[in-house]
Amino acid sequence: MPELPEVENVARAMSDALLGKRLDGIRVTYAGALKPTPRKVRSALLGLRLNEVMRHGKYIFLGFGHDVDDVTAQLLLHLRMTGQVFVQSDYRPDKHVHLFFDFEGRVVFYRDIRKFGGFELLDGAPGAAAIPHVGQDMLLISRRDWLLKIGKRTAPIKVLLLNQGIAAGLGNIYADEALHRAGVHPLARPVDLDVKTLARVFRESRRVLRQGIKHGGTTFQDFVDFTGKPGNFRDQLRVYGRTGEPCPVCSGKIVRLKVGGRSSHYCAVCQPE
Repeated sequence: MPELPEVENVARAMSDALLGKRLDGIRVTYAGALKPTPRKVRSALLGLRLNEVMRHGKYIFLGFGHDVDDVTAQLLLHLRMTGQVFVQSDYRPDKHVHLFFDFEGRVVFYRDIRKFGGFELLDGAPGAAAIPHVGQDMLLISRRDWLLKIGKRTAPIKVLLLNQGIAAGLGNIYADEALHRAGVHPLARPVDLDVKTLARVFRESRRVLRQGIKHGGTTFQDFVDFTGKPGNFRDQLRVYGRTGEPCPVCSGKIVRLKVGGRSSHYCAVCQPE
């Protein structure tokens, strides 16, 4: 699933390439990718210009309006498991491309193998207020607020890092990497950790997200950026997906276990239980 770094790279590229351009057409091959219905979305957006691209956690908000800086309608994008948004002049669409957006002659493709993601026309609260179940962005929340939300919890810290209601953006890959860099076992409970250790988890979580953004995100199977290229942060991963391999820090063995139903990877030496 695309996490904050992957979504941030898509949002930045969309802003650079499409901001100010008029949406002239939408072609749909799978109606479930455009909610509430393709007809309503076309009626609301065609002829308007893309004036705002904003990311919150793993979501992207696209603001459309008649004039510059005017936002009269918003489209919410969630890539979920396998969603891809990209432009490629020589691309030949396959059966997994569900939407084609025409921005003044520039075609933007939406491709989604598993059909979990898509776009939704917002009716009501704008921006992050439209997703009240999602907490503050992990790169924007203050350390104080994060510690207040997590410090007394008894659930495994890995589970809490993945809880988008606490702070939005971290997923399985970056949570594993942050915990390794912080030297904390994924089953550790925040209530048992001192403030200094929790602050280290907070700091390393933000650091690994920023590193992921810098390297274009992480690609294992499906993620591509706006120009169709995979992210290269995979080369920087220390533990995720490296079960049985030596830790790059201490040469200890990378171990995999299930935490909250999700695979977790950690170093048995750097992150003692």
